[in-house]
Amino acid sequence: MSPSTANPRPRAAKKKAAPRQPVAGAAQSANTGHATSPTHAEAPLFGYTLMSLGRQWRRVVHLRLAELGLTDATWAPLFHLHAAGQGISLKALAQRVGLDSSTLVRVVDLLENRGLVRRETDAHDRRSKLLQVTEAGNAAVADVRAKLVQVEGRLLDGMDAATSQLLLEAMLQLQQRMAQELGDAPEDADDAEPAAEQGQ
Repeated sequence: MSPSTANPRPRAAKKKAAPRQPVAGAAQSANTGHATSPTHAEAPLFGYTLMSLGRQWRRVVHLRLAELGLTDATWAPLFHLHAAGQGISLKALAQRVGLDSSTLVRVVDLLENRGLVRRETDAHDRRSKLLQVTEAGNAAVADVRAKLVQVEGRLLDGMDAATSQLLLEAMLQLQQRMAQELGDAPEDADDAEPAAEQGQ
């Protein structure tokens, strides 16, 4: 008998397989062992998604209103002026739109040249001018409203009325909370919402 057969080497013990680690972001259920959905902290930030959606929505709106020959710089002041329901000063319109008066005056000049807005002397102060929407301006506002309804209908197509109503109520609730959070903080130009998008 050879030495190799007389003293066989002991076989190495098999290593136990390491337990599989759970996938990051997926919690394990204690009872079933199935992965559950990510926690709130791991989910996409709600505010970031909301802001991104708002930017995309406005971009679509601006593209469609460009078909009417209007840009955000022109149709937003026109809608705010129409929503006022009466002649207002350039300064008052600038506060509504959220633009500096020196910047807005060029936009008003453009609207006036297109016959959508006119300047009238203030009956209470003949040194001041009030801005009024003309008949052509009112017609332009109606066209823009029709275009906005068309765009909104296309974007919400396939969403049932209950879901869209729930989203609207949630956004209104958030709007109220943000208004309370901001208080009397000055409004930035980028924060000013066109009156048409507010349904005014």
